[in-house]
Amino acid sequence: MSTARPRRVRGEGEQLRGELVTAAIDLLLEPQALPAPSLRAIARASGVAPSAVYMHFPSQEALMYAVTEELFGRLRTALDAGEAGEGTPAARLRSLIGAYLQWSRDYPGAYQLLFERPDPAIDSGTGPGLDLLDRFADLLQVAGAGADRTLSLRIWSVLHGIASLRIHKPTAPWTSTPEDEAWAIIQTIGELP
Repeated sequence: MSTARPRRVRGEGEQLRGELVTAAIDLLLEPQALPAPSLRAIARASGVAPSAVYMHFPSQEALMYAVTEELFGRLRTALDAGEAGEGTPAARLRSLIGAYLQWSRDYPGAYQLLFERPDPAIDSGTGPGLDLLDRFADLLQVAGAGADRTLSLRIWSVLHGIASLRIHKPTAPWTSTPEDEAWAIIQTIGELP
């Protein structure tokens, strides 16, 4: 419960302004969770009563896990299409990177749901998306760059940084494509051909 503040004297507005900015900063110093839509909102969008949602999902967490599984499936399909075909391992890796970044641009809300909110399953080392790291690791091994998850995590960090910045700062003075930016950085972090 907040306590009532004494009324300000005329002319102290600038001090109050500073206090308001400081209070807002203090509230924003901790990461903020990206809220999932409520079960009522999902039911309304589906044209059903909220009780119908509970017949299929016992909780919002269970529904969001199913959503996450479905979205990772869609991302995998996009990556499959992007990596399809012949070519050197480096060319296949570059295609995979391009597919990942394109998917983030095509589905920014889905990308944010998968990668910009806390996920206890991924945090515990399980979950529907961790196989993507192994996919990068396998391709890196074929390319002769090693197959541990360390390099895969570095590549993912680069891709995520670029994807997230492009979602949140689309009008920044970008000088190249996301794919070219990623490839230039990735070539400096590993023994890539």
